[in-house]
Amino acid sequence: MKTTFLKLGASLALVSALILTQSCSDSDNKSGVGNGEAEFQITDAPTDDADVKGVFVTVTDVKVDGVSVSGFTKQTIDLKAYSEGTTKLLATSNLAAKSYSNLTLVIDSDFDASGTAPGSYVLTNDNVKYKLRDSGTIDITLNNTWKVSANTKSTIILDFDIRKAIRKVDNAAVRYNFVSNDNLKASVRVVSQSDAATINGNYTEQVNTNADKLFVYAYKKGTFDAGVEGQPQGDDKILFKNAVTSAEVKGTLNAKTYKLAFVEAGEYELHFASYDVDSNDDVNLQALLTSTITLGASSPNIVTIQGGVNMNVTTSVTAIN
Repeated sequence: MKTTFLKLGASLALVSALILTQSCSDSDNKSGVGNGEAEFQITDAPTDDADVKGVFVTVTDVKVDGVSVSGFTKQTIDLKAYSEGTTKLLATSNLAAKSYSNLTLVIDSDFDASGTAPGSYVLTNDNVKYKLRDSGTIDITLNNTWKVSANTKSTIILDFDIRKAIRKVDNAAVRYNFVSNDNLKASVRVVSQSDAATINGNYTEQVNTNADKLFVYAYKKGTFDAGVEGQPQGDDKILFKNAVTSAEVKGTLNAKTYKLAFVEAGEYELHFASYDVDSNDDVNLQALLTSTITLGASSPNIVTIQGGVNMNVTTSVTAIN
């Protein structure tokens, strides 16, 4: 009899444990607890410096909430090689499915991935390397919100805007430096790929700009101030500092296009500028341009972006300011 009661008790305990386990599992699923795959990729918005052949940064660590992600190895990346929607894989890691707001890139100034100096530098057209920081590592901590979904892959894009991240200096032996730490942080966007889209543009001119180079700048609706953005700002002298992203307008005289990649959902104004390139290969702002946009725009110069829905627009420049 004792044996019967013991067996019955054990069976009841097992059933209770199974019910409790199932209950916890259901509760976890309802609350969104679980893991997902986070894929971190890096890309670049272009530089307007005609003398820059490459911009190399050595990423020595990637951290989420202060903890190094698994699956990452030190990499030296030519940012200039990854633009207009092309990306370089940094790491793939298994993370808890939830929202995050702290992502850190650790940049090595001294040594690249093979142990060769320097670690982060500008390569000019004459194949000279200019180190971007005197020494040490730089922690770029980004506080943008992004999310990892359970049981699926979430792709997180780090958009490194070279134009805002490096500056020219008067010392010919140094020539280029990273901007201040605050401006360097502001030069990197964190974008969830699923929440972003691409603006593909065709560009025409009703007036001849005679420009050596043309660039387009995307601003959140209502944030563009021509009197401010067209002037160098701060000690780092950044033009169009508050642009979300930018792209070069490329092509032949009668067939020019541009591509703004990884633009997050929202309403944007597109503003264009012409540049001339002098005998020293210095690129100088020539003029701001007035333009109208058709196809996919709710009103002139306003483009509404929805995550995952790419937009095709046509731009016509109507005046030189």
